[in-house]
Amino acid sequence: MRLAVLCVVFGLMSAPLVADEELAADLFAVVNGEEISQQTYDLFLHVGKRQRFYHGDIPEAEAAAFRREVAQRLIDRALLQAVVRERRIMPDPAQVKAQLASFEARYESRPHWQAEREGFLAELLPQAEARSQLEQLEAQVRQVGVLNEADVKAYYEANPEKFTTPERVRVSLILLGVEPWAKALQWQAAVDEAQRLIKQLQQGGDFGEMARLHSSDESAQQGGDLGYVHQGMLAEEAQQVVDALRPGELSAPVRLLKGVAIFRVEERVAPVLNPFEDVAERARALYARELSDEKWQKFIEKIRSSAEVRVRDPLLMPVNNK
Repeated sequence: MRLAVLCVVFGLMSAPLVADEELAADLFAVVNGEEISQQTYDLFLHVGKRQRFYHGDIPEAEAAAFRREVAQRLIDRALLQAVVRERRIMPDPAQVKAQLASFEARYESRPHWQAEREGFLAELLPQAEARSQLEQLEAQVRQVGVLNEADVKAYYEANPEKFTTPERVRVSLILLGVEPWAKALQWQAAVDEAQRLIKQLQQGGDFGEMARLHSSDESAQQGGDLGYVHQGMLAEEAQQVVDALRPGELSAPVRLLKGVAIFRVEERVAPVLNPFEDVAERARALYARELSDEKWQKFIEKIRSSAEVRVRDPLLMPVNNK
């Protein structure tokens, strides 16, 4: 049986999808004439699943995209290894030695390790050498050089959000604890109690004292004082409530995972753009990293643009071929 094979030349000179002779059943792809076995793809997929997904099980909704992502990584790896050969980059002995030592430290306590050590390390040696070569290639491509002060300052001025201390809000909390699985009557009782406490507070009651007496949160010992918080520190439903409060204002009862809460905002400190002089080194580091990432991405796009790739299974054809 003949299968349709997707043939693509990546980038601007991409060839149309055409029917071609079926690749051998044991092949995943052919990249610039270099064969990649299906076994290699399956191994990459297995390792990738274990690294990203709990218990190595891919959620059904993500399965197709993840398989294509692994396919793209494997194709890119073949393209990068070809560049390594062209540039005659040799493995760095120190890097290889460190990788093998790291592996040995991880597994030396396992039974039979000493008996199987030589065999394992012999199998790992080519992988460690290849990794060293690819790391050196990436380091070469990512080199940015010395950045002048004017460019760094221009980057700072173009990206003020990266150098702004965000708004800080000082918040106090009374949490009436309720188990998540409690019955509706228990939750309603906590809401009623919260409303009673709010009335007392509105009549001049001391928030700190009430927190010490009634709150189940660990902040009770500090009179409910949570200190200064910023976006992301509170649960979403709590954050929405706090965002709407003015300093000194009490919230209505808020149902959270662990109970019913009363919040009070004590103070709001406005966002502040830090002076360039105070963040110059951070700006330089961020700008250099962005330039480095841009150089690497352009390099990947360039080697893809001149590559001829045939993939046996159309479902594994990477979507982003730029």
